[in-house]
Amino acid sequence: MPLFSRKTEPKGYRPTDDEVKTAAAQLNAGSQDAANDLVAHSVDYGRETAMRILGHCIEPPS
Repeated sequence: MPLFSRKTEPKGYRPTDDEVKTAAAQLNAGSQDAANDLVAHSVDYGRETAMRILGHCIEPPS
């Protein structure tokens, strides 16, 4: 057993803030398609991407 284990590089990509904001706006409008596609293409970054999208969906109280 090696002392240090090497992890493989993450697969997928991190979406830009503009892509996340666009998906969040469409999700707020009632369409999940853009958010689902973005998370699916993110692969290993899927959880992070989903949380970023949801973070942009929350509107501050007025």
